[in-house]
Amino acid sequence: MMRNVLFLCIACVFVTTCFAESMTRISYEAEEFNDGRWEYTYEVSNFSLSIDSQPAPIKEFTLWFDPGLYANLVVTTPAPLSNAWNEIVWQPEPVLQDPGAYDALALVSNPGIGTGQSARGFSVSFDWLGQGTPGSQYYEIINPDTFETVDAGLTIPEPVTMLLLALGGLFLRKRKNSE
Repeated sequence: MMRNVLFLCIACVFVTTCFAESMTRISYEAEEFNDGRWEYTYEVSNFSLSIDSQPAPIKEFTLWFDPGLYANLVVTTPAPLSNAWNEIVWQPEPVLQDPGAYDALALVSNPGIGTGQSARGFSVSFDWLGQGTPGSQYYEIINPDTFETVDAGLTIPEPVTMLLLALGGLFLRKRKNSE
């Protein structure tokens, strides 16, 4: 029992440290279609983004793809989400060591992702050139009026979030049963 409490405390410190300053989060699920061809599906969350000290929606974001690990990026976001965002990719250039990217910009009729909201289903398929499974990426939240980066971070894998929630639930359940 003591090991479980210690593990939970360490996990909580890790999660708090990683996300304490974050106004946004982008989580992902990676799925392999066939040998070397993968797809990321993203969930973009706006916790407390502000621009000029005012709450602001996420209206544009960019995810970066390492040129030594990714190739042949293709936008695969399904409708209706794809109908509300202008999505583009540019390919990684391994010779010049230029990263590739996926960029999504809310269309004029789309208010973006407001504070306290999330949007799930943004998708990109790619050839994975690395070993094992694809991992986290660097992302930027962009102010489309000024092209300024207003928040940034690393994407987090969705199963880790679910695991931490499950561990918390198990801890509470054990605690309730022991009372």
